[in-house]
Amino acid sequence: MVYLNHAATTHPRPPEVVSAVVAALSSAPVHPGRGAGGQDPLTEARFALAELLEVDGAERIALLPSATYALNLAIAGLAPQPGDHVVTTLLEHNSVLRPLAHAVAAGRLRVSYVSPDRLGRVSAEDVERALEPRTRLVAVTHVSNATGCIQPIREIAAVAAQKGVALLVDASQSAGVLPLGHRTLPGRVFVAFAGHKSLLGPPGIGGLVLADDRLPQGVVGGTGIRSEEPLHPPELPLRHEAGTPDVPAAAGLAAGVRLVLARGVSEEGARRGRLATRLRARLAATAGVSLSPELEPDPRAGIVAFRLAGWTPGDLGDALLRSFDIEVRTGLHCAPLVHAPLGTAPLGTVRASIGWSTTETDIDALADAVAALAGGNA
Repeated sequence: MVYLNHAATTHPRPPEVVSAVVAALSSAPVHPGRGAGGQDPLTEARFALAELLEVDGAERIALLPSATYALNLAIAGLAPQPGDHVVTTLLEHNSVLRPLAHAVAAGRLRVSYVSPDRLGRVSAEDVERALEPRTRLVAVTHVSNATGCIQPIREIAAVAAQKGVALLVDASQSAGVLPLGHRTLPGRVFVAFAGHKSLLGPPGIGGLVLADDRLPQGVVGGTGIRSEEPLHPPELPLRHEAGTPDVPAAAGLAAGVRLVLARGVSEEGARRGRLATRLRARLAATAGVSLSPELEPDPRAGIVAFRLAGWTPGDLGDALLRSFDIEVRTGLHCAPLVHAPLGTAPLGTVRASIGWSTTETDIDALADAVAALAGGNA
Protein backbone atom coordinates (compact mmCIF):
# COMPACT_ATOMS: atom_id res chain seq x y z
CA MET A 1 0.00 0.00 0.00
CA VAL A 2 0.98 3.61 -0.65
CA TYR A 3 -0.07 5.38 2.55
CA LEU A 4 -0.67 9.12 2.20
CA ASN A 5 -2.90 9.81 5.20
CA HIS A 6 -0.28 10.88 7.74
CA ALA A 7 -2.27 13.99 8.70
CA ALA A 8 -4.80 11.61 10.26
CA THR A 9 -2.26 9.31 11.90
CA THR A 10 1.22 8.22 10.94
CA HIS A 11 1.80 4.75 9.50
CA PRO A 12 3.83 2.68 9.87
CA ARG A 13 5.29 3.60 13.23
CA PRO A 14 9.07 3.54 13.32
CA PRO A 15 10.47 0.29 14.77
CA GLU A 16 11.92 2.21 17.71
CA VAL A 17 8.45 3.40 18.70
CA VAL A 18 6.94 -0.08 18.45
CA SER A 19 9.79 -1.53 20.49
CA ALA A 20 9.37 1.12 23.20
CA VAL A 21 5.64 0.38 23.54
CA VAL A 22 6.24 -3.38 23.68
CA ALA A 23 9.01 -2.96 26.25
CA ALA A 24 6.76 -0.84 28.46
CA LEU A 25 3.97 -3.42 28.24
CA SER A 26 6.39 -6.25 28.95
CA SER A 27 8.10 -4.64 31.92
CA ALA A 28 6.89 -4.38 35.48
CA PRO A 29 4.68 -1.32 36.00
CA VAL A 30 6.50 1.83 37.09
CA HIS A 31 5.29 4.71 39.19
CA PRO A 32 6.07 7.75 37.07
CA GLY A 33 7.96 10.58 38.68
CA ARG A 34 5.63 13.28 37.44
CA GLY A 35 8.03 16.19 37.52
CA ALA A 36 11.70 16.96 37.09
CA GLY A 37 14.17 14.09 37.27
CA GLY A 38 13.69 10.36 36.99
CA GLN A 39 13.82 7.98 34.07
CA ASP A 40 10.22 6.81 33.73
CA PRO A 41 8.57 7.13 30.28
CA LEU A 42 6.36 10.09 31.19
CA THR A 43 9.33 12.10 32.40
CA GLU A 44 11.36 11.10 29.35
CA ALA A 45 8.53 12.20 27.08
CA ARG A 46 8.19 15.52 28.88
CA PHE A 47 11.87 16.37 28.59
CA ALA A 48 12.01 15.36 24.93
CA LEU A 49 8.91 17.44 24.15
CA ALA A 50 10.26 20.44 26.06
CA GLU A 51 13.41 20.29 23.93
CA LEU A 52 11.46 19.87 20.69
CA LEU A 53 8.93 22.64 21.33
CA GLU A 54 11.45 24.89 23.11
CA VAL A 55 9.50 25.09 26.35
CA ASP A 56 10.95 26.56 29.54
CA GLY A 57 10.62 23.59 31.87
CA ALA A 58 9.44 20.04 31.29
CA GLU A 59 6.85 20.49 34.05
CA ARG A 60 4.97 22.76 31.64
CA ILE A 61 4.13 19.70 29.49
CA ALA A 62 0.84 18.11 30.60
CA LEU A 63 0.46 14.66 29.05
CA LEU A 64 -3.19 14.00 28.21
CA PRO A 65 -5.19 11.42 26.24
CA SER A 66 -5.21 13.49 23.02
CA ALA A 67 -4.94 16.92 21.46
CA THR A 68 -8.75 17.01 21.52
CA TYR A 69 -8.71 16.60 25.29
CA ALA A 70 -6.07 19.33 25.58
CA LEU A 71 -8.07 21.76 23.44
CA ASN A 72 -11.25 21.13 25.42
CA LEU A 73 -9.39 21.67 28.69
CA ALA A 74 -7.85 24.93 27.50
CA ILE A 75 -11.02 26.37 25.96
CA ALA A 76 -13.08 25.64 29.07
CA GLY A 77 -10.46 27.14 31.35
CA LEU A 78 -9.36 30.18 29.39
CA ALA A 79 -12.83 31.59 28.66
CA PRO A 80 -14.74 30.48 31.76
CA GLN A 81 -17.21 33.29 32.46
CA PRO A 82 -20.64 33.85 30.87
CA GLY A 83 -20.33 36.57 28.25
CA ASP A 84 -16.69 35.87 27.46
CA HIS A 85 -15.69 36.31 23.83
CA VAL A 86 -13.39 34.05 21.77
CA VAL A 87 -11.77 34.75 18.41
CA THR A 88 -11.02 31.75 16.22
CA THR A 89 -10.78 31.01 12.48
CA LEU A 90 -12.70 29.19 9.79
CA LEU A 91 -9.69 26.88 9.42
CA GLU A 92 -10.19 25.09 12.69
CA HIS A 93 -10.68 21.38 13.31
CA ASN A 94 -13.84 20.26 15.10
CA SER A 95 -11.70 19.76 18.21
CA VAL A 96 -11.81 23.55 18.48
CA LEU A 97 -15.09 24.30 16.72
CA ARG A 98 -17.26 21.92 18.71
CA PRO A 99 -16.17 22.92 22.24
CA LEU A 100 -16.84 26.50 21.21
CA ALA A 101 -20.20 25.60 19.61
CA HIS A 102 -21.32 23.77 22.74
CA ALA A 103 -20.43 26.79 24.87
CA VAL A 104 -22.32 29.09 22.49
CA ALA A 105 -25.36 26.78 22.53
CA ALA A 106 -25.31 26.89 26.32
CA GLY A 107 -25.35 30.69 26.20
CA ARG A 108 -21.92 30.93 27.81
CA LEU A 109 -19.66 32.26 25.02
CA ARG A 110 -19.70 34.50 21.99
CA VAL A 111 -17.38 33.55 19.11
CA SER A 112 -16.02 35.46 16.11
CA TYR A 113 -14.56 33.61 13.13
CA VAL A 114 -11.72 35.01 10.99
CA SER A 115 -11.69 33.93 7.33
CA PRO A 116 -8.56 32.91 5.39
CA ASP A 117 -7.30 34.59 2.22
CA ARG A 118 -6.70 32.90 -1.16
CA LEU A 119 -3.49 31.38 0.23
CA GLY A 120 -5.46 29.77 3.04
CA ARG A 121 -3.91 32.08 5.65
CA VAL A 122 -5.52 34.29 8.26
CA SER A 123 -3.86 37.60 8.99
CA ALA A 124 -2.88 39.00 12.36
CA GLU A 125 -4.58 42.24 11.33
CA ASP A 126 -7.91 40.45 10.86
CA VAL A 127 -7.50 38.76 14.23
CA GLU A 128 -6.83 42.14 15.83
CA ARG A 129 -9.94 43.64 14.23
CA ALA A 130 -12.04 40.80 15.68
CA LEU A 131 -10.93 41.44 19.28
CA GLU A 132 -13.43 42.94 21.72
CA PRO A 133 -13.19 44.20 25.31
CA ARG A 134 -14.53 40.84 26.57
CA THR A 135 -12.23 38.72 24.38
CA ARG A 136 -10.47 36.23 26.62
CA LEU A 137 -9.00 33.82 24.09
CA VAL A 138 -7.71 33.57 20.54
CA ALA A 139 -7.70 29.97 19.27
CA VAL A 140 -5.90 29.24 16.01
CA THR A 141 -4.42 26.24 14.26
CA HIS A 142 -0.72 26.39 13.38
CA VAL A 143 -1.34 24.33 10.23
CA SER A 144 -4.71 23.70 8.61
CA ASN A 145 -5.31 19.97 8.48
CA ALA A 146 -7.53 20.52 5.41
CA THR A 147 -5.07 22.50 3.28
CA GLY A 148 -1.63 22.37 4.91
CA CYS A 149 -1.49 26.17 5.02
CA ILE A 150 0.77 27.53 7.76
CA GLN A 151 -0.59 30.35 9.89
CA PRO A 152 1.43 33.35 11.15
CA ILE A 153 1.47 32.25 14.77
CA ARG A 154 4.19 34.66 15.91
CA GLU A 155 2.35 37.70 14.51
CA ILE A 156 -0.96 36.53 15.99
CA ALA A 157 0.74 35.93 19.35
CA ALA A 158 2.06 39.50 19.30
CA VAL A 159 -1.45 40.88 18.70
CA ALA A 160 -2.95 38.76 21.49
CA ALA A 161 -0.14 39.67 23.89
CA GLN A 162 -0.57 43.39 23.23
CA LYS A 163 -4.24 43.11 24.19
CA GLY A 164 -3.61 40.83 27.17
CA VAL A 165 -5.51 37.93 25.59
CA ALA A 166 -4.46 34.29 25.91
CA LEU A 167 -3.54 32.40 22.73
CA LEU A 168 -4.32 28.72 22.19
CA VAL A 169 -2.40 27.11 19.32
CA ASP A 170 -3.52 23.81 17.83
CA ALA A 171 -0.17 22.27 16.80
CA SER A 172 -1.59 18.86 15.92
CA GLN A 173 -0.29 19.11 12.34
CA SER A 174 2.85 21.16 12.98
CA ALA A 175 4.55 19.60 16.01
CA GLY A 176 7.51 17.65 14.67
CA VAL A 177 7.51 19.37 11.26
CA LEU A 178 7.72 23.11 12.00
CA PRO A 179 9.76 24.82 14.72
CA LEU A 180 7.55 26.30 17.44
CA GLY A 181 9.90 28.20 19.76
CA HIS A 182 7.42 28.42 22.62
CA ARG A 183 9.74 30.31 24.95
CA THR A 184 10.14 33.11 22.40
CA LEU A 185 6.43 33.57 21.66
CA PRO A 186 5.10 36.75 23.28
CA GLY A 187 2.26 36.66 25.76
CA ARG A 188 0.34 33.85 27.39
CA VAL A 189 0.50 30.98 24.88
CA PHE A 190 -0.91 27.47 25.32
CA VAL A 191 -0.16 24.78 22.72
CA ALA A 192 -2.07 21.54 22.14
CA PHE A 193 -0.28 18.68 20.37
CA ALA A 194 -1.10 15.15 19.19
CA GLY A 195 1.31 12.29 19.74
CA HIS A 196 0.21 10.07 16.87
CA LYS A 197 0.95 12.30 13.87
CA SER A 198 4.34 13.87 13.09
CA LEU A 199 5.63 13.09 16.59
CA LEU A 200 5.52 9.43 15.44
CA GLY A 201 3.99 8.11 18.67
CA PRO A 202 1.06 5.76 19.25
CA PRO A 203 -2.56 6.89 19.48
CA GLY A 204 -4.07 7.74 22.83
CA ILE A 205 -1.59 10.37 23.96
CA GLY A 206 -1.17 14.07 23.36
CA GLY A 207 -0.78 17.06 25.57
CA LEU A 208 -0.85 20.73 26.37
CA VAL A 209 2.04 23.16 26.73
CA LEU A 210 1.11 25.37 29.66
CA ALA A 211 1.93 29.06 29.73
CA ASP A 212 1.56 29.12 33.52
CA ASP A 213 -0.15 27.36 36.43
CA ARG A 214 -3.33 29.46 36.34
CA LEU A 215 -5.40 27.28 34.00
CA PRO A 216 -8.26 25.80 36.08
CA GLN A 217 -8.10 22.09 36.72
CA GLY A 218 -10.34 20.02 34.49
CA VAL A 219 -9.88 16.58 36.05
CA VAL A 220 -8.97 15.57 39.60
CA GLY A 221 -8.43 12.27 41.32
CA GLY A 222 -5.62 9.85 42.06
CA THR A 223 -2.03 10.97 41.56
CA GLY A 224 -0.05 8.31 43.40
CA ILE A 225 1.45 10.87 45.77
CA ARG A 226 0.17 12.94 48.74
CA SER A 227 -2.88 10.73 49.04
CA GLU A 228 -3.72 12.20 52.46
CA GLU A 229 -4.54 15.61 50.97
CA PRO A 230 -8.24 16.22 50.17
CA LEU A 231 -7.52 18.42 47.15
CA HIS A 232 -5.73 17.52 43.93
CA PRO A 233 -2.13 18.83 43.84
CA PRO A 234 -2.06 22.34 42.31
CA GLU A 235 1.46 22.32 40.82
CA LEU A 236 2.47 21.50 37.27
CA PRO A 237 2.18 19.05 35.62
CA LEU A 238 0.14 17.11 38.20
CA ARG A 239 -2.36 19.96 38.18
CA HIS A 240 -3.81 18.64 34.92
CA GLU A 241 -3.18 14.89 35.20
CA ALA A 242 -5.08 12.32 37.21
CA GLY A 243 -5.54 8.59 37.23
CA THR A 244 -3.28 5.80 36.04
CA PRO A 245 -1.24 7.17 33.13
CA ASP A 246 -0.77 5.39 29.80
CA VAL A 247 2.87 4.48 30.35
CA PRO A 248 3.25 2.42 27.12
CA ALA A 249 1.91 5.34 25.05
CA ALA A 250 4.29 7.72 26.83
CA ALA A 251 7.18 5.37 26.12
CA GLY A 252 6.27 5.28 22.45
CA LEU A 253 5.88 9.05 22.33
CA ALA A 254 9.26 9.58 23.97
CA ALA A 255 10.87 7.30 21.38
CA GLY A 256 9.08 9.10 18.55
CA VAL A 257 10.12 12.56 19.71
CA ARG A 258 13.74 11.43 20.08
CA LEU A 259 13.63 10.28 16.45
CA VAL A 260 12.18 13.62 15.37
CA LEU A 261 14.96 15.43 17.21
CA ALA A 262 17.59 13.22 15.59
CA ARG A 263 16.18 13.79 12.10
CA GLY A 264 15.82 17.54 12.67
CA VAL A 265 12.53 19.43 12.61
CA SER A 266 13.57 21.97 9.97
CA GLU A 267 15.13 19.24 7.86
CA GLU A 268 11.97 17.14 8.00
CA GLY A 269 9.79 20.11 7.10
CA ALA A 270 12.01 20.88 4.11
CA ARG A 271 11.90 17.24 2.96
CA ARG A 272 8.11 17.11 3.16
CA GLY A 273 7.94 20.46 1.41
CA ARG A 274 9.94 19.16 -1.55
CA LEU A 275 7.64 16.15 -1.87
CA ALA A 276 4.51 18.31 -1.57
CA THR A 277 5.80 20.68 -4.25
CA ARG A 278 6.49 17.72 -6.52
CA LEU A 279 2.97 16.39 -6.00
CA ARG A 280 1.31 19.76 -6.59
CA ALA A 281 3.24 20.18 -9.83
CA ARG A 282 2.30 16.71 -11.08
CA LEU A 283 -1.36 17.18 -10.16
CA ALA A 284 -1.53 20.69 -11.64
CA ALA A 285 -0.36 19.26 -14.96
CA THR A 286 -3.25 16.76 -15.00
CA ALA A 287 -6.38 17.82 -16.88
CA GLY A 288 -9.37 18.28 -14.59
CA VAL A 289 -7.44 18.61 -11.33
CA SER A 290 -8.01 21.66 -9.14
CA LEU A 291 -5.83 22.29 -6.11
CA SER A 292 -7.00 23.78 -2.82
CA PRO A 293 -5.80 26.45 -2.40
CA GLU A 294 -5.00 27.18 -6.02
CA LEU A 295 -1.96 29.30 -5.17
CA GLU A 296 0.87 27.26 -3.69
CA PRO A 297 1.27 27.84 0.05
CA ASP A 298 4.38 27.19 2.11
CA PRO A 299 4.54 23.41 1.53
CA ARG A 300 6.47 22.25 4.61
CA ALA A 301 3.46 20.67 6.35
CA GLY A 302 3.27 18.16 3.51
CA ILE A 303 -0.49 18.35 2.89
CA VAL A 304 -1.93 18.60 -0.64
CA ALA A 305 -5.70 18.89 -1.16
CA PHE A 306 -7.30 18.56 -4.57
CA ARG A 307 -10.37 17.59 -6.61
CA LEU A 308 -10.83 15.94 -9.99
CA ALA A 309 -13.58 17.02 -12.37
CA GLY A 310 -16.27 14.39 -12.82
CA TRP A 311 -15.50 12.70 -9.51
CA THR A 312 -16.75 13.28 -6.00
CA PRO A 313 -13.92 13.25 -3.48
CA GLY A 314 -15.35 10.11 -1.90
CA ASP A 315 -15.55 8.21 -5.17
CA LEU A 316 -12.06 9.29 -6.16
CA GLY A 317 -10.64 8.14 -2.85
CA ASP A 318 -12.40 4.80 -3.18
CA ALA A 319 -11.01 4.33 -6.69
CA LEU A 320 -7.49 5.17 -5.58
CA LEU A 321 -7.68 2.58 -2.82
CA ARG A 322 -9.52 -0.11 -4.78
CA SER A 323 -7.64 0.13 -8.06
CA PHE A 324 -4.22 1.44 -7.01
CA ASP A 325 -3.85 0.50 -3.32
CA ILE A 326 -3.29 4.15 -2.39
CA GLU A 327 -4.80 5.44 0.85
CA VAL A 328 -5.72 9.12 1.10
CA ARG A 329 -8.39 11.00 3.04
CA THR A 330 -11.57 12.43 1.52
CA GLY A 331 -14.35 14.77 2.59
CA LEU A 332 -14.35 17.71 4.98
CA HIS A 333 -11.46 16.45 7.15
CA CYS A 334 -13.27 17.45 10.38
CA ALA A 335 -12.76 21.11 9.36
CA PRO A 336 -16.17 21.97 7.89
CA LEU A 337 -16.00 25.79 7.85
CA VAL A 338 -12.92 26.25 5.68
CA HIS A 339 -14.45 24.72 2.56
CA ALA A 340 -16.90 27.54 1.79
CA PRO A 341 -14.26 30.29 1.47
CA LEU A 342 -11.99 27.97 -0.53
CA GLY A 343 -14.81 26.87 -2.86
CA THR A 344 -14.72 23.18 -1.93
CA ALA A 345 -18.06 22.94 -0.09
CA PRO A 346 -20.12 20.87 0.40
CA LEU A 347 -18.17 17.69 -0.42
CA GLY A 348 -14.65 18.79 0.46
CA THR A 349 -11.49 17.45 -1.15
CA VAL A 350 -9.13 14.55 -1.51
CA ARG A 351 -6.24 15.09 0.88
CA ALA A 352 -2.83 13.52 0.42
CA SER A 353 -0.58 13.97 3.42
CA ILE A 354 3.12 13.19 3.56
CA GLY A 355 4.82 11.53 6.50
CA TRP A 356 8.20 10.47 7.79
CA SER A 357 8.28 7.39 5.52
CA THR A 358 6.91 8.96 2.30
CA THR A 359 9.13 8.73 -0.78
CA GLU A 360 9.17 10.22 -4.28
CA THR A 361 7.95 6.82 -5.50
CA ASP A 362 4.82 7.24 -3.35
CA ILE A 363 4.24 10.72 -4.72
CA ASP A 364 4.59 9.59 -8.31
CA ALA A 365 2.31 6.60 -7.72
CA LEU A 366 -0.50 8.93 -6.61
CA ALA A 367 0.08 11.39 -9.45
CA ASP A 368 0.11 8.58 -12.01
CA ALA A 369 -3.07 7.09 -10.55
CA VAL A 370 -4.94 10.42 -10.66
CA ALA A 371 -3.80 10.94 -14.26
CA ALA A 372 -5.06 7.47 -15.16
CA LEU A 373 -8.45 8.16 -13.56
CA ALA A 374 -8.64 11.55 -15.26
CA GLY A 375 -8.12 9.79 -18.60
CA GLY A 376 -10.66 7.07 -17.85
CA ASN A 377 -8.00 4.35 -17.86
CA ALA A 378 -8.75 2.77 -14.48
